Amino acid sequence: MTSLNHYALGAVADWLHRVVGGLQRLEAGWRRLRIAPQPGGGLTWARVAHDTVHGRVSCEWRIADGRMRVDVRVPAGTSATVVLPVDPAERTEEVGPGDHSWEYDLPSGFGVASALTLDSSLRDVHSDAVVGPPVADLLVHYFPDVSVDAALNLLGDSPLSDVVAFVPDQAPQLERELRTILDRHQVQP
Repeated sequence: MTSLNHYALGAVADWLHRVVGGLQRLEAGWRRLRIAPQPGGGLTWARVAHDTVHGRVSCEWRIADGRMRVDVRVPAGTSATVVLPVDPAERTEEVGPGDHSWEYDLPSGFGVASALTLDSSLRDVHSDAVVGPPVADLLVHYFPDVSVDAALNLLGDSPLSDVVAFVPDQAPQLERELRTILDRHQVQP
């Protein structure tokens, strides 16, 4: 029995509309709404729309060349609070029906990942979506009897260099392999 009417299928679409696209109903029937998109996770643009009883509400945002552009459409008979994402002035705009656009410079350094090194904490390395998995695999190889969760509980705030010290006979090799992983995933300006 395969049901296509399962909450798990709708949960992803709901999250994309509410968080990434920022569309949120404040009153029944979408008479008042909030548009507060949340860029992140490496996304550079998103476009969402929802058909309400008043008409289509939509939001599109795009990051390019250090600037953010936000375009929203608010249907007739409604109003919206628009929270401009990553705006240095942290602007919130109250708007009525129609098409509205904003464009502004992003804060310096927005979107630049911090470089991870052997001085980075095990927790910071593990939480990085790109570097975390290969480092976890490597640590499982050197510490087969220790789960990653246990290591995070005990040494989460410790730098990687402290973890290397737990295998003194293999420390140079482990350090080389960690440096290779970290160097391979450095953010280039």
